[in-house]
Amino acid sequence: MKKIFTVLGLATLAMMNAQSFTATYDFEGTPPTTTGAVAGAGSSNLVAGNFTTTGYTQTTTGNRFAHSGAPTATTPDLTKYLQVTVTPNAGVSLSVSSITFRSQRSGTGPRSYIVRSNADSYAANLPASINPANAELEVTGTNVLHFVNDCSTCSGQNGNTLTPANISNITTPVTFRVYFFEAEATGGTFSIDDVIITGTATSGALGTSENFTTKLNFVKNTFVKSDEITFGADVKDVKVYNMFGQVVKSASVKQNEAVNVAELAKGNYIVTGTVNNEPISQKILKD
Repeated sequence: MKKIFTVLGLATLAMMNAQSFTATYDFEGTPPTTTGAVAGAGSSNLVAGNFTTTGYTQTTTGNRFAHSGAPTATTPDLTKYLQVTVTPNAGVSLSVSSITFRSQRSGTGPRSYIVRSNADSYAANLPASINPANAELEVTGTNVLHFVNDCSTCSGQNGNTLTPANISNITTPVTFRVYFFEAEATGGTFSIDDVIITGTATSGALGTSENFTTKLNFVKNTFVKSDEITFGADVKDVKVYNMFGQVVKSASVKQNEAVNVAELAKGNYIVTGTVNNEPISQKILKD
């Protein structure tokens, strides 16, 4: 009976450490700022990265993240997207419950757009809905967000809502990509605004002395001054992520071996790996 109460106590402790967060991107200014503001009890447990653009051309429009160059095809070009990464701190697991944002297009801008994540290597569209309901927006096909009406001067539309159920208790960086397509002309413009990412950040989720010991023996030098990350255990599938959620180094190491990262720029990184069949992560700072 005593053991049962101990297990229940640990489970309760883990639940108590789950704290909500909200990361908001309002894109104020000209050019708009792309950094997010994180609020809530769990805000200190994660880093909300900057929004970036790949493949599209950012316009000079202020107070929203506006672009041109979306494909006219009825399917997305997976080399063109808007991207943002949310990174949990070491020892923290991240769950994302919803993403909402405002969308806008010019008269010849793209009619369709989808959101995917690295949780499944950007394979599937995140579950989408229009909430609150908006007659100008709809969901078509398999979670494709779509502008219902054509327009010569379109205003921003609220209601874009994603509920990524597969992003639960993730200890590595989580990246979201927004793909716009089905433009009426490649010069047509489109934008997102008022992006809000909500979820929970759970610290202390390791919960046992065995896991705590594993954590201590993972990366021995979290402040990297010698261009080498030294590991205190046999680690499989080592990956080093930058703050954009990109894998910049991969390896497998034995206990007390090191991985050379001389080619990486100074800054913060997340190191992940598997020790004794247990996934683990650690934030490091490369000097």
